[in-house]
Amino acid sequence: MIIQETGEIGNGFYVVGFAGVPVYLLDGPVPVLFDAGLTGGAFLYEAGIKQVLGERVPEYLFLTHSHFDHVGSASHFKDVWPDLKVGGSERCSEVLQKPKAVQLMQDFNFEGIKVIKDSGLEPINEKSFESFKLDILVQPDQTIKLAPGLSVEVLNTPGHTWDFMSYWIPEKKILVASEAVATYEANGYLQPEFLVDFDAYIESLKVLRKIGVKILCPGHYAVFTDEDAVAHIENSFQAAMDYLIMTEKFLVQEKGDVEKAVELVKRTEWDPRPWPKQPESAYLLNTWTRVNTIWKRMNRNKFGEHLT
Repeated sequence: MIIQETGEIGNGFYVVGFAGVPVYLLDGPVPVLFDAGLTGGAFLYEAGIKQVLGERVPEYLFLTHSHFDHVGSASHFKDVWPDLKVGGSERCSEVLQKPKAVQLMQDFNFEGIKVIKDSGLEPINEKSFESFKLDILVQPDQTIKLAPGLSVEVLNTPGHTWDFMSYWIPEKKILVASEAVATYEANGYLQPEFLVDFDAYIESLKVLRKIGVKILCPGHYAVFTDEDAVAHIENSFQAAMDYLIMTEKFLVQEKGDVEKAVELVKRTEWDPRPWPKQPESAYLLNTWTRVNTIWKRMNRNKFGEHLT
């Protein structure tokens, strides 16, 4: 099943806020949040969490990576639930303390307000993104025991970013993979999410395909269950290869001009998509990074020698 709405997915697991940029909630003896969405959606996330938990409070927030649309409401959550323990990778912690990175998150989170408004959702948090410190530095292959018979395993899955961690709940076969897998866009297009390294992204997908997932939670728009969860991981491989072939063709055509190749990619995949979709400025930054990553890979593998 492909689920594109908020609410309970099953097994005490919820999508809260709005499906385009979700926060995931695992209910139980120790309630856990995964990712913190956009700053503008803080009130929506808070209301969704309280609707499930009532007077109870989340004890952990685990972050997959340091991008603006996955850490945006973390400071708000800490204000609402002061004892909330926020976990992420060491690299994630480092990014959150870099002034230029924080400024970029503030700029993109401001643009994210448009995404929420276009979705017709309210109330909207108009405050700027605020950085924060992690309480827990999670480690690859670490297991966090939540309660007897319930745990969260940390999986190192770089490729989208270098600070990326996925979270596996083995007892419930739930995988919070975010952009370690492709994003299922509004019209069904699969957006490959490698940014820093194509081959690392493929290797991370190989790790995820082995674990026997029943509920798969990407970063945006949709949650996959059962056969569709398995299929989405496999389809993410194909989407990545298709993107690689397309981009290499454009780079050869434009003789290695990354800017021109980015424009061709945008015309091919972003322009025809209906809203809601990623804000254009964030899309262009990510696409430039993807295209440049492929160009470096081509040169590293000596595929680009004939372009000079």
